[in-house]
Amino acid sequence: MLGERSRLIQRVCFDIEPSEADLETLGSPERWLVYRDLVRTRLVGVVDAALPRSKAAIGEPRFASTVAAWLSTGGSKTRYFRHVPNELVDFALPLWTDDVAPWVLDLARYEIASWSVRHAASNLTPAGEFTFDTRPLVGSAVRVLRLEYPVHEGPTPEDGYGPSPHTLCLYRNDKHRAVPKILNPLAADLLEAWQRGDQTVAESVQQAANSHGVDIGPAFVEKLSTLIADFITDGILLGRRA
Repeated sequence: MLGERSRLIQRVCFDIEPSEADLETLGSPERWLVYRDLVRTRLVGVVDAALPRSKAAIGEPRFASTVAAWLSTGGSKTRYFRHVPNELVDFALPLWTDDVAPWVLDLARYEIASWSVRHAASNLTPAGEFTFDTRPLVGSAVRVLRLEYPVHEGPTPEDGYGPSPHTLCLYRNDKHRAVPKILNPLAADLLEAWQRGDQTVAESVQQAANSHGVDIGPAFVEKLSTLIADFITDGILLGRRA
């Protein structure tokens, strides 16, 4: 009985249009319509907060219809409001692939990555200082994002973005903002290896250098040292894992 009532409430809140039969079964249709509006407004509000530029680029009608279609699948599956926009983007990107400009897809990916970085969990405590013979610990609020368009450069141009492939590291700064840092392909591979944490720094550097056909000479070591120092200063690299 309780399960059936829960399904009725879910349909009333998330179907494109609630059925009169469901409203009558629950009783007090006017009250349930107000409740439906409150629930949907809360979910739509957090989605709008996470994806303002994407919404503007796609247009209010198209964006609203996508959100309504997502809600009609049963609403959010997470208990945490901060994860709601991620579910919407996972649902929306396949739908938008054929009818929005390609750069808009990158913009949505960039905005949701920025949102995820801002709302990521607190960092783990490192077991010690960063060393080359240990496994590194990367901050929890760090994402590597490969894009075909420079959507991190705002404001959005009226005619959109032209192609310009690049890789970003998004990290959360001390003001709780997501900051983009451009990485070259080797640096991006290194950071992803350090996020996995299944190799020592020395092992991951050797593997990345080999895969990119780069000799580990003085020039390489100098650039690597600068990269590591920047990562530590920015709070991207925290130290070593336990």
